[in-house]
Amino acid sequence: MSGHAEDPVVEESKRFFTFFNLSMILVAITGLEIVIIYVQSFDGSTIIGVLFATSIVKFIGVVTWFMHLRWDKILNTILFLMGLVIALGTYFAVIFMADEHPVVEEFKVSKIENDWRADKAYKSGDYVAFDDKFYQASVDHTSDNNWSEELWKEVSGIPHLITWKINTADLIEINSKKPENPYYYQYSPSDQNSIEGNRVALLEQTGTTEDFRIKVRSEAFWVENN
Repeated sequence: MSGHAEDPVVEESKRFFTFFNLSMILVAITGLEIVIIYVQSFDGSTIIGVLFATSIVKFIGVVTWFMHLRWDKILNTILFLMGLVIALGTYFAVIFMADEHPVVEEFKVSKIENDWRADKAYKSGDYVAFDDKFYQASVDHTSDNNWSEELWKEVSGIPHLITWKINTADLIEINSKKPENPYYYQYSPSDQNSIEGNRVALLEQTGTTEDFRIKVRSEAFWVENN
């Protein structure tokens, strides 16, 4: 007699080990994703690209074997992919239609020019320049005719005031373009509309607005102001 059907037990055993091996591969990929996220040895765009690629690999593995599309009719695969494309298209369309495009209305970085003066009221946290050094007030006080070290603490850096005004955002990122004058700040505003803020930065060198960039994210858009 010509060929015999393969033993059902052998066939099921092969499928079992196929599923087991695939599940171990998926676990390993997930572990790699966790390491990449927490170690953060790459820049943000690289991390997102790697995570996107590994997600696609895991998705293909799950729908092909665990959802049995590999053994189903090709029509089932086509219907599944059609539904997936429609769902994703609808999701992104709703996000883009509902989201307002962020606009950086104002962004400025300037050195704090504030020389110490006698007989002037200062608040705790105020910055002044004195004898080519920079100081921060320790307490609220009105200055005497002579400089008093007890009321001030010297700061290691040149104080700059960073101000911004944005129409809408859920994440704001500010960083220096110059590696020799490093600065990085990121925060999520509690109120995501009509955002106004300011922050004092202690820089190693004098900087201007042109030396910095601000990146603003809404739900569907990233905007970078160079």
